[in-house]
Amino acid sequence: MATAVKKPGRILFLSWRIPPFVGGATAVVSSLAKQFSCEEMVVAGEESPEGMPFVWRKEWPQLVYLIKGWPATRQGGRWWRRLLFPLLLIRCLRLVRRYQCDSILVVFPRAEFLLAAYLTARWTGAKLYPYFHNTYVENSKGRGLYFARWLQSRVFASAEHVFVMSEGMAELYREHYPDLKCSPLVHSFDEAPPDFLPPPELRSPLRFVICGSIWDACLDATTRACNALVQVEDASLTFITGNSRSSLQAMGLLRAGVSHETVAHGEVVKRMGDADIVILPHGFSGSLSQEEYRTIFPGRTIEYLLCGRPILAHSPPDCFLTRFLQEHRCALVVDDPSIPALLKAIAHLRSDAQLRADLVHNALRAAEMFRAPRVAATLRSRLQGDQAA
Repeated sequence: MATAVKKPGRILFLSWRIPPFVGGATAVVSSLAKQFSCEEMVVAGEESPEGMPFVWRKEWPQLVYLIKGWPATRQGGRWWRRLLFPLLLIRCLRLVRRYQCDSILVVFPRAEFLLAAYLTARWTGAKLYPYFHNTYVENSKGRGLYFARWLQSRVFASAEHVFVMSEGMAELYREHYPDLKCSPLVHSFDEAPPDFLPPPELRSPLRFVICGSIWDACLDATTRACNALVQVEDASLTFITGNSRSSLQAMGLLRAGVSHETVAHGEVVKRMGDADIVILPHGFSGSLSQEEYRTIFPGRTIEYLLCGRPILAHSPPDCFLTRFLQEHRCALVVDDPSIPALLKAIAHLRSDAQLRADLVHNALRAAEMFRAPRVAATLRSRLQGDQAA
């Protein structure tokens, strides 16, 4: 008689960003969590200080707010989270016991949440599954590097399995940590992808969109793209981002012909569809480590793939994102950090309707691998395999 495979118990999905926060991390958490029932998972994280309307069905995992978030427009967020760490840890312990969670899936890049998950797993016996959206030790400096090494080494030693955001990160970790059990758990989206429609004729003014958070991971490429668009006659640019208008202004990105919008997550793809061309910037250099630039796979990439508009990607030649886009032929890639190269690519897209249509068609095909049911099946398979072991 076959032995029944024991199903995993409830999962504590711990993340800094959960709804109603907007941004890539929230989108990743939301789309994956929606593939589980309230009996399978509970989602916990920070409570947004602003608060935006959002839809969350009762059959989906319960959302639990562990600590109050710090306003993005104010300084001091790091110290605020450190001050509230004891409360974060106590509430994590209570959640595991209350909901009888036997697995903890924790999203990095917030060290406070990673530490809370590690200690909670140690003290309750729950299995630990770190989910690294960014590198940690490789991207740490100064005194923070010592703590990063200490925490990451203990997390890796305690983890049942380590998930990373992309195959690029998995390759890096296999190089640096050959004994680590590690595999990709990619970004996901939970709605049916749209049918392919050739993009409409270009309009006047030519409308460009850049979507997602603007920070050191893409700031240099974004700045070059803005400087190039200034030289494009009869063109406009819209940022669809969680960044405040004042922060974009401080970066020097707002100028004549540039606008700023913040929209709910469910409206992002639709709003991007108002563009003629969407620009996907990825950092060549900056304050992050070269390992970080090499391996980042921006969460907003999925919205780009789904929006039905041709993608102009400005990304370095030696990073995973560039390789992915070129392999799937779903973006016109400019891997030369120069304004003339960007202007040449824009002119190419303007003049070639067939290229624009091919890029959109290939992008929709590439998006299939990020369907949330498929990604959730990967997670379920890993958890069930560990339960059966």
